[in-house]
Amino acid sequence: MSIPAPTTVAERKALFLARLKSGESCLSSSDKEGYRVLCYYHGAFLFVAVGDDGTSVLHLPADEILLNYVWARDGVRMDLEWVDGQPRWRYALTPEEQLESWQKLLTRLSPVTDSTRRFVASTLAGLAAIAGGSDN
Repeated sequence: MSIPAPTTVAERKALFLARLKSGESCLSSSDKEGYRVLCYYHGAFLFVAVGDDGTSVLHLPADEILLNYVWARDGVRMDLEWVDGQPRWRYALTPEEQLESWQKLLTRLSPVTDSTRRFVASTLAGLAAIAGGSDN
């Protein structure tokens, strides 16, 4: 017996959170500028990035903050539409577009691998070493 796919934005958000909190899924991306991963690591949502501009770790302390952060980065889309013969940017998504955007985010989740865990741990260790270093 299969579980039906989530059909509302709220259900898709809940599934997204559940998959991240399982510790088995993450959002990751890499390109010529660096590597980024959003994961649930030791009970915390973290966005870890290493690239040309340096290293950063963002701790997202609550479910709603995480969802808002993900939505701001990946769920929002701007469309240029014509109204009365004039171009106008449209930022608000229709309910159907929101549903589609959350589905795309769900499909972008990938399995957390040992290398992902090592990347996050080594990045945190490197920052801890800097924080614990002396100012001599």
